Amino acid sequence: MYGRQRWRGGAPVTFTDAPSRIPALASRTDQLADSAVGAVLRLTDGHDVIALAAGSPAPETYCHQEFTDATTRLLSQGGLPLRYGDASGLPELRSWIAARESAELGRPVDAGQVLLTHGSQQGLDLLCKALLDPGDVVFVDRPSYVGALQVFRLFQARVVDVPLGSDEGLDRLEAALSVEERAKIIYVVPTFANPTGATLDTAHRRRLAALARRYGCLLVEDDPYRDLGYDTVAPRSAAATSAVAGAVRMGTFSKVLFPAARLGHLVVPPFLTDVLMKFKQAADLGNSLLMQQVVHELVQEPGFLATRLERSRHLYRKRRDALVSALADSFEGALEFEVPHGGFFVWARLPGGADATELLAAAVEEGVSFVPGTDFYATGPDPSTLRLSFSCTRAEDIVEGVARLERAWRTLRKGPRS
Repeated sequence: MYGRQRWRGGAPVTFTDAPSRIPALASRTDQLADSAVGAVLRLTDGHDVIALAAGSPAPETYCHQEFTDATTRLLSQGGLPLRYGDASGLPELRSWIAARESAELGRPVDAGQVLLTHGSQQGLDLLCKALLDPGDVVFVDRPSYVGALQVFRLFQARVVDVPLGSDEGLDRLEAALSVEERAKIIYVVPTFANPTGATLDTAHRRRLAALARRYGCLLVEDDPYRDLGYDTVAPRSAAATSAVAGAVRMGTFSKVLFPAARLGHLVVPPFLTDVLMKFKQAADLGNSLLMQQVVHELVQEPGFLATRLERSRHLYRKRRDALVSALADSFEGALEFEVPHGGFFVWARLPGGADATELLAAAVEEGVSFVPGTDFYATGPDPSTLRLSFSCTRAEDIVEGVARLERAWRTLRKGPRS
């Protein structure tokens, strides 16, 4: 019941008249879908589980003391860090990012091409606002980052998935681009991808860049795990392999510093800088100036980032090894998976066509969680796939988690009791 009170003569008068009708929601809300990870977290609420679901950085890698020291130094300067800042982001931090991207791409990147965002997710949202009309086509990897799929669908794009890491997949992409008049974006997580952990090799990056250039698509490289390779050095950016006029690079400090920073960035071609800045200004007037200054204080310190990354790589390598070793010794050797060389994830396929969503319910009862793979597909999901994250779980807990997962799988194979 709707209620309002108005005081009259010392006594309240209550109005209970409901509005004659409720405003209709926008049609784009039809595209809203629940987060796959969020759904798993709600399912496990109240259960004592070993978490192999959330793709979060390890708390051990957070720079607590350095953050405290940097914040104290900044606040000792008075109230300046607490004011509003430039909607595009702190100029000094944008310059630092531009210098780093220049080294990666092998050509100058101007600080004016850098836009700071509330995480990479806002970067995707801003790009879609600037580029997508309903019915425009976005090409993605198969499978792909579920958060990107959510945003593309919200803007009512037609999402087409092809396996971008194979010659056959790129052949299919080229065939589609040659006839598709509304192709706007090719989106890829090229390095230690979420969810697969796979990395595009140099040849495939070069061809992907060439296709984007030839057919006038915007190539969007979302590269949050690039610095977290522990067996190999990541290939150079696809945008570095060819002179791609329409290429966007996305990055974040969440994975290498701490996720609460909510600080990502876009590096965009000049034709996008002004419109994206205006969309950013309209969205939130800019990120926290204090947080930007803290991050800049940290990353500009000589040796700070290199030391943090080396410690993180060592920790994640140990946890990756624990997971792949336990998986290899379980499921009667029938579980299919690839060993990632960086990032946070192992992508696996259950034997015998078992359904990962059905397995999840049994796994939670055993005390372990993961993310079923179906939500990572734009079309035609493979129900036997699952994503296992090792980043924020101790090695000994990972081993126990796999043992619990195998018990759940065996229970599922036996079927319900009669």
